[in-house]
Amino acid sequence: MFINATDFPQGHIETARVCVFGSGPAGMTLAYDLAEAGVDVLLVEAGGEEVEDTSQALYQGTVVGDEYFDLEYARLRCFGGTSGHWGGICRPLDPFDFDENPGAPGTGWPIAADALAPYLNVAADILEIPAKFDDQALNDTLRRTDFEYSPPVRFGEKYLPYVEGHENLRVVLNTALTNLTSDADRIRSATVQTAQAGEWTIEADYFVLCAGGIENSRLLLWINDQNDQKIIKNHDIVGRYWIEHFTMTVAEVIADAEALGTDENDQAHFSLSHDFQKENGVLNASFEVNPSAYSGTKALIADLLCIAPKLGERLMGDKGLVCGSRVIGHWEQAPSPDNRVALGNEKDALGIPKVELHWQRTGIDRKTIARSVHALAQQFADLDIGRVRLFDWVQDDTLPLPADGVIASWHHMGGTRMSEDAQTGVVNANLKVHDQSNLYVAGSSVFPSGGMANPTLTIVQLSLRLADHLKGQMGV
Repeated sequence: MFINATDFPQGHIETARVCVFGSGPAGMTLAYDLAEAGVDVLLVEAGGEEVEDTSQALYQGTVVGDEYFDLEYARLRCFGGTSGHWGGICRPLDPFDFDENPGAPGTGWPIAADALAPYLNVAADILEIPAKFDDQALNDTLRRTDFEYSPPVRFGEKYLPYVEGHENLRVVLNTALTNLTSDADRIRSATVQTAQAGEWTIEADYFVLCAGGIENSRLLLWINDQNDQKIIKNHDIVGRYWIEHFTMTVAEVIADAEALGTDENDQAHFSLSHDFQKENGVLNASFEVNPSAYSGTKALIADLLCIAPKLGERLMGDKGLVCGSRVIGHWEQAPSPDNRVALGNEKDALGIPKVELHWQRTGIDRKTIARSVHALAQQFADLDIGRVRLFDWVQDDTLPLPADGVIASWHHMGGTRMSEDAQTGVVNANLKVHDQSNLYVAGSSVFPSGGMANPTLTIVQLSLRLADHLKGQMGV
């Protein structure tokens, strides 16, 4: 049920068994699963039922380094969180994504793929997709990669009727976390502030931060500062190793439509094998080809006649096979401690410092882009799928990467990374903050590395696994 915090008297204390901050895919999945098990859950959402300008302005910030999106519009502060502008593309991480990549230190997870596998079916049901992902190896280097498409699920809309009808799950809107109080290694209470009402307190057995891939770090940095760095003792690790998925158009392609193969969305997806990645010292990548013809198709075929006459003649002779398109690449970013969420000098309306996001591509990132695109072009030719014409900046690494149009995927990961110890991350394998016995963090901010898959399915799997862990802790 929804509760109205504006009715709370001065000094009000609300209690719960579990308090969850954030109602996006991570927080809502966790809260729902616990409530269904009979656990008393209080879900605190900083925004309202819909997106509002005044609330959204609290997400303002600056970016230091490479060109990036306006942070105010890169996430949503409302019931259902950033699922409100999610595109719905789903895929689990590859099993090898959990292993450390020799070419990129810090990429290993403290869990393996089998830790999340038991939650795939339930996560797929939540996202309203099949739980079947059938990749096809075309040779030792190239594979056709399977993605599924959620409607997409808007978590606010999906779970609104449940919240309205169940007492185990109480939701309060327009209420922001501003501080935590700790007794040694245990969080005793949370201080929150409701818009147009004021401060009040939450006492719970467990607290879980699910505020998003940027906000989780910002809040922990701020809370740690207010508590003389006692919440997270290795305070310099908070916010570091922030990662994204690079997304850029890299080439033009002319291909045999039948050999290309497309899914129900009239797209074809390809990725490179784990062996290729290890041999070339690069990270994971995927490529999307949409066979919808564009104005340059005829010119491409004319060029193709010069460099691959047989394929060009075949395509010219059977227009049903011709598809002209551009290739869009998506790449995993190497974790770097210099890419981080930091607190800026300017404060928001709640008195919390605004985000200062440090984000810059490194040498291995450029290497991953170049080698993976060249490999795709070579494999298309070897397999006679088609011919790829690379853009100049892909072929010449002295040219700058594109800084306009689509440059990334709006996938905010890292910052409160999962690790085996407090020296290399913020939370352990169960998503518990290393230095606290009852404080947890969920969402993509715990990812040590990002693979090439869109993160939402993995976020939901992790929340389901956390729900099982907390139920075990409570004896439910």
